[in-house]
Formats: sequence, structure tokens, C-alpha cells
Amino acid sequence: MALIPEVCDPTLAAIDRELERRKALEPRRSYLGASAIGDECERKLWYSIRPEVPRKPFNAASIKRFDDGHRGEAIMAERLRMVPGVELWTEDDQTGGQIGGTLFEGRFGWHVDGVIRGLLQSPETPHVWEHKQVGQKKFDEFGKLKSSLGEKLTLQAWDPVYYAQAVVYMELLDLTRHFLTVCTPGGRDHNACRTEANPTMARALLAKAQRILSAGSPPARLSERPEYFKCKMCDFHEACHQRY
Repeated sequence: MALIPEVCDPTLAAIDRELERRKALEPRRSYLGASAIGDECERKLWYSIRPEVPRKPFNAASIKRFDDGHRGEAIMAERLRMVPGVELWTEDDQTGGQIGGTLFEGRFGWHVDGVIRGLLQSPETPHVWEHKQVGQKKFDEFGKLKSSLGEKLTLQAWDPVYYAQAVVYMELLDLTRHFLTVCTPGGRDHNACRTEANPTMARALLAKAQRILSAGSPPARLSERPEYFKCKMCDFHEACHQRY
């Protein structure tokens, strides 16, 4: 039996094109962020703060995932505040913006989703709060790791970049615990874990940021082979292996 060809809806295709057009007009960040400092490729991080280095543009699917993450964060914050005794701060009282700041003359930036207190499993201890909206496969992996390792070791095993972000945030806010909530797209399923501070790693990551920011030329590549799978997935693959 012949396959029925997929019919592209022109209106939905126009939405995707407009999302991509608007995203392309947004200025690139000129600072290194704590959310990315755990990436193992220092060259990639060095490229990320240089507008002159071209990167692969975001496609509509990625942009919609970002949108879902932002909306999911707001939904989860609302749900957490429904729990009696939970206090969640998501804004800086003085600025009205996100809780965060900068280091190294403004070239390293950090912003947390919030600070939470009153968790039923640890009522008196304030925690950094972060939320992640992920696909079903990654969500299921999180649950399996939590069941096998226990919640305190889950984040580091699940996603090293998210773990690095967590320990840096705890260091900068002088807190000893981190509370991560994880949801599937749309926030239909949720899970969470708590993580303890790691000051030694946090300081090493901040030193890494300083090293990247002060580098006058690109750091070493993660691999000299352009076909290496991690390099092929990188937004700076062409710039790294062909142009810069």
C-alpha cells in the first residue's frame, strides 16, 4: 500500500518561519553564563560570547522547546506555592528582576529561577530552586537514576551541565542545598531531587570561567576530528573546524 504523503500546513509553516526570523534578530549574549559553564568544551564557551563567530541558527523546534521551558517554570512556581508552608522567591526585592548578578567585570552572569524554603522534606533549609522542562526520554532517565542512586546523587549523574549550574548557584548565594524540579513538556508529569553543595567544584568552575574570559585565542578543541559525535552536534561545528 502506498504511503500517504505528509501534507504541510502553510499557516503552521509560516509560524515556524516567523519564530526563526525573530530569533535570528535577537542579539547574542556577550557574557558567559553560569547555566553553560559546566560544558566540557571550553572552546565552545569561548565562541559563545563572541558575536563575530557564526553559530548554527536555532530552528523552530528548539525555539518552541525554549518557550515550553519558560512557561513550565511559571506553572511549577505556581504549583509549589500551593503547598502550605512553602515560600518561593523568584524576584529580587530591590530590582524586581531575577535573582542573580555578575562577576568578572560583568562578563560572567548568573540568574536563578528562585529560592525556596519550607519543603516538606526539609522545612527549615532554604534551597536554590531550578526547574527543567525535558523530553519524555530524559525525564524517564531522571526517574530511574533517582530510584537507583537516591536523590542526592541524581543530578550529577543525570546531567553534568545542570549539576555544575547548581553548585555554582549554591556557592554564589551561600546556600547548601539545591532543589530541582523536572517536568515533561506541558508539565503533565513531574519529579524532583535535592542536591548538596560542592564548594570545591564551584570554585573550580568559577576559575574555569575566568580562564575562558581571559583567553586571547580559542582554547583547545574537544576533539580534532570534525566527525566526532559531540563536535558534530555543536552549534559552532563549522566555525570551529573550518573557519576559526
